Amino acid sequence: MLGRDHALSGALAFAALAPEMHVSAAYLATGIALSAGAGVLPDIDHPDSSIALTFGFLSNSFSWLVQKISGGHRHLTHAIPGILVFTAGALTAGRYQLSGPHPPYAAPGSPAWHPALFWHLVPAGIFLTLLYAAALRALKIGGHHGDLIAMAGAAATIYFGADLDVIQFGPWHVPLIGLATGIGCVAHIVGDELTHGGCPLLYPVSDHEFHLLPRPLQITTAKIAESYVVFPLLAIGLAFAVWNAVHPGR
Repeated sequence: MLGRDHALSGALAFAALAPEMHVSAAYLATGIALSAGAGVLPDIDHPDSSIALTFGFLSNSFSWLVQKISGGHRHLTHAIPGILVFTAGALTAGRYQLSGPHPPYAAPGSPAWHPALFWHLVPAGIFLTLLYAAALRALKIGGHHGDLIAMAGAAATIYFGADLDVIQFGPWHVPLIGLATGIGCVAHIVGDELTHGGCPLLYPVSDHEFHLLPRPLQITTAKIAESYVVFPLLAIGLAFAVWNAVHPGR
């Protein structure tokens, strides 16, 4: 699937689940934005993907390295171990953010602020900026100013601690940064399983490609079915899911 559809599917998945997870309206936008970015995260194994081009040479070089280590495009990053690694990385960044030298969210200049806090915010800041920028790039929003918008969004998210808001997901209580990352990555895999390529969910144990549709119904990336059927359905579904999340019970 195209990057824009992966971003939309990630956002749609989070918005659709928001009422069941009792996500407050204050954190709904953050969760949708994070999941949209995570929706393109597995494609970090492709140097020409939206997320690989986000930070220019740096992210592109990292993408090349991931491609070599993961076995190529649609291998390890598109399998269950890849989803677990991405989610664990997000949770680790959030946990490190919380381990700062003072209670979180204190404003700079306040008695609780400590210069050493900066280093505890760096991993989460980079990760959030990457996801926001990738989502904006995939959806072609912001143009050349997209990265600046992403940086501002990441800074605001960290300042208010929105990424660390704990959400109940089934029997678990998970920080938003980890939950949104996992949801977005799963949505990406589901989307690719609708295509002819499928996804090797059990890689590296098995190269078997899993599909959600029988072969006659599988779509080809960037062709008529995706552009004129999948994309409009995702856009309409996202609008409805957001409305339902904002107005639960109606």
